[in-house]
Amino acid sequence: MTRKSGEIGLGGAAVYGLGDFACNLYWQSLSLFLLFYYTEVVGLSPATAGLIYLIASVWDGLIDPLIGAAADKTRTRFGAYRPYLLFGGPLLGLSFCGLYYRPPLEGTMLTLCLLGTHLVFRTFYALVNVPYAALSGRITGDPDRRAQLSGFRMFFGALAAVLVSLITPASGQGGYFLTAVAFAIVATALFPLVFSVTREPELQTSAPPPALTALISSLLRNRAFWRLNFGALAFAVSGTVLTKSVLYYFKYQLHDDRSGALALAVMGMAGLVVIPLWTLLARRIGRRGVWIAACGVGLSGLGALWAISTAAGPLGVIACLVCVHSGSLGLFFAFWSLLPDTVDYGEQTLRVRADGFVFGVAGMISKISMGLGAGLFGWGLSQAGYEPHVAQSAATLSDLRLLMLLTPALGFVLCLVLMLGDVRAKSSSV
Repeated sequence: MTRKSGEIGLGGAAVYGLGDFACNLYWQSLSLFLLFYYTEVVGLSPATAGLIYLIASVWDGLIDPLIGAAADKTRTRFGAYRPYLLFGGPLLGLSFCGLYYRPPLEGTMLTLCLLGTHLVFRTFYALVNVPYAALSGRITGDPDRRAQLSGFRMFFGALAAVLVSLITPASGQGGYFLTAVAFAIVATALFPLVFSVTREPELQTSAPPPALTALISSLLRNRAFWRLNFGALAFAVSGTVLTKSVLYYFKYQLHDDRSGALALAVMGMAGLVVIPLWTLLARRIGRRGVWIAACGVGLSGLGALWAISTAAGPLGVIACLVCVHSGSLGLFFAFWSLLPDTVDYGEQTLRVRADGFVFGVAGMISKISMGLGAGLFGWGLSQAGYEPHVAQSAATLSDLRLLMLLTPALGFVLCLVLMLGDVRAKSSSV
């Protein structure tokens, strides 16, 4: 299987990155505010809210590979992946609005309804996001350009995170819903733009698309893929726990609600500076080197936050969180720029190319991991004795701090060990 020449240019790469801005208007809201919305606005218990998030994440992860496999088999005059952006975008926007609508129900029926709207949103998100991500493996085969694509994606994703953090209200059912409508309008308008500017090089092959069993067999033997994704699992679980801890930590540990929202916004704004730096650094030390350096940066921030506790006040805590978040962004950058290489590895060594399926399984691992992180955080809050809207006991605050710091520290260490364990395999594509 070969591809016609015609690599994407700098402008096209930038427009492609706008798709991640659209996706992250949804995803950052989901990651940063939905669990808080469930507990503080709707009034669900932390355990119930975490369970809804976990079930939806597992569902999302399970359908990712199926959507990826379906996209690989799609044959239209627009290509295999681009049509999903055009036709799936409006459905995704509508489902996101439903995510922040509180039906006039109570008890079990309310919980089931919220779970249902969450599952619908996750389905349409996968329908758009998996083909969008898989496009990066089709529109260029150059490692430097792939790093650039990853940089644009993460830059615009960070920009979306800033906007979500600044615009999303701190409380109020109506405010959350109207904000969701605004995000949906913007994101829905961007997907046709990405569709119109990007192009999929025509795949030259006489063979039919591989069957699902062949895709599974090939991926199970793709060592490069699994090495990379075991690391992704570690930092997705631990990173989710950290980000979901921020609002609770500032509200109950520092007694400063406003600084919690400010912390999320500053972390997002830091990404606008950090991501270009990681992109430039990758040209000097390689993408594997960025992975290792990012672990060091993240662990340094966690160590500093542990040392200062609350003594430095909100600004000191925010500075440490920015350092930790910078390390997380470095890992995400390295992961997404290395993932297309695992598709190439599968094609070269196993004679099967399946961008959509590979990205779908990677998405499955990532989303299930984030669901596990959310479930772990909700369970941890319950075990710590957390009660919403009241002063927390000293023991509860201590457990919250341990959950917030030790979990991501373990994740960074595991990521570091996984990459250092393969440091002598310099000839590997990843």
